Amino acid sequence: MQWRLVASGLALIAATYGLARFGYGLFLPSFAEAFELGPGLSGAIQAGSFLSYCVTALLAARLGGRPRLVVLLAGATAAFGAAGVAAAPNAGVLAAAVILAGAGAGFATPGLVTLIESNVESRRQENAQTIVNSGTGAGLVAAGLLLILVAGQWRLGWAAIAAVVVLSTLATLRSDHKKAAAVPAPRPGRKELGLLGRPLIAAGLAGAASAAVWTFGRTILAAGTGKEVYSIGAWMVLGAFGMLGAGAGSIVQNWSLRTAWTVTAALMSAATLLLAAAPGFPAVAYGAAALFGASYIALSGVLIVWAVRILPGNGSAGTVALFIALAVGQAAGSVGLGAILRPESPLPAFGIAAAVGVLAILPAWMHWPSPTENDGAASAAGTGTRRT
Repeated sequence: MQWRLVASGLALIAATYGLARFGYGLFLPSFAEAFELGPGLSGAIQAGSFLSYCVTALLAARLGGRPRLVVLLAGATAAFGAAGVAAAPNAGVLAAAVILAGAGAGFATPGLVTLIESNVESRRQENAQTIVNSGTGAGLVAAGLLLILVAGQWRLGWAAIAAVVVLSTLATLRSDHKKAAAVPAPRPGRKELGLLGRPLIAAGLAGAASAAVWTFGRTILAAGTGKEVYSIGAWMVLGAFGMLGAGAGSIVQNWSLRTAWTVTAALMSAATLLLAAAPGFPAVAYGAAALFGASYIALSGVLIVWAVRILPGNGSAGTVALFIALAVGQAAGSVGLGAILRPESPLPAFGIAAAVGVLAILPAWMHWPSPTENDGAASAAGTGTRRT
């Protein structure tokens, strides 16, 4: 395995997802205080970030044959967005900067999927993809440490995020040993995209369910105790256990896509409900944060494998489609939950989110998109992975 690319790719995902994209939820209490943001406006800003992710992911798909350019765009948008947050004089500029920062992640995943397909031997690609994807958890841990280190100086924190994005982008580009010439990206036809129907529905529902924790998780933790360090610690636990999501590739190979999706979606839903049920009780809240982090990152890793198996010749495009569905669901969830959430009484809103997460399981048990996607352990024997 090309470990240098895997390590730098993990760092880029940590910077663009864990810091520049999901860091908004971690810093939201500080933003709300500085700019007088209510839950409705806070959710709308996060929704804008998720939607910008969709736009750039679509653009990344069109540039799929130029992965180095896509990675460069990931770093540029996330870095400029983070710098904009650091300098924001008002809520309007803050919103625009958060939206731009979130756009970087839309470029990062497709670009890295293609680089890994080009640089890593095929039998190790699924594990490499899910290891890189787990960088979100590492980024969340780094974001928590950063917030503690800057001692409430959130502008300094976001300036540091911009710097980390630039460094990880450069490291990733240097780790691409193939540096192949740009070629037109294969475009999936309607029939191929039709095979993604069930996972698209599943991803959208899972995204809507996950928005509760990603957007408002730290807010309800802070409201439940009034202690900032407590809520930051829970967020770091979420990120640390999110790194366990690196095992998603092995889970799929040893079980099946259907089973892996069911388990991860169910655990994510349970964690969402637990977090809202007892945000002021450390054992429950921290346990729920750990469970959410591990299950969500593993779930998104399962989506990558799902896409690559359905469209083995164009895994990047398949991943883009599923991650866009995930982000659209998160945008809808952020707006919807922001409209009904009461931070002092979060259980009703989070309960709805958990129920939506359970619904996300159902598409996996409906008509399976491809006969080659059934149970994977047997098919993977002797190869370490399963291609269709």
